[in-house]
Amino acid sequence: MLSRMRLVQRTIVKTTLAGSLLVLSAGLHLNAQTCDNSTIDTQGAEVAKASRSFLAELQTAVRANDREKIAGMISYPLNVNYGTRRTRVPNKTALLASYDKVFTEQIRKDILSQSSHCLFGNDNGAMIGNGEVWFSGIDNGPIKVYAINVTVNAR
Repeated sequence: MLSRMRLVQRTIVKTTLAGSLLVLSAGLHLNAQTCDNSTIDTQGAEVAKASRSFLAELQTAVRANDREKIAGMISYPLNVNYGTRRTRVPNKTALLASYDKVFTEQIRKDILSQSSHCLFGNDNGAMIGNGEVWFSGIDNGPIKVYAINVTVNAR
């Protein structure tokens, strides 16, 4: 099993590539109206079910603007990428203090518009949108958000 740091490093490198490949692959669009498959299913039924459940819980928290709940769904330190600038949010208190800079309006929209039937998954976890948010069970623990890419969105 990869260490958490190695997983994060691989994710940073793969995030942009994965988003690009997803958009290019077979004309697949990331909305419920046009997507009828999900690569999260290739990760196994348990992983797919847990990922979809986590997404639903995250969407409920975002819809309710429940910052405390969202902050509890994060794996710290949280890796946040703003283009070429990378930062780490060390803990829940720091996330709540910088919430609007991390969970921008676009990130929140991406979370809310992600269809559970169109969830991209690979060995790094599950991806929302074009790589804006990544979540996974870290070290076989509960599923948590471990990376946010604020400016990945090229739509």
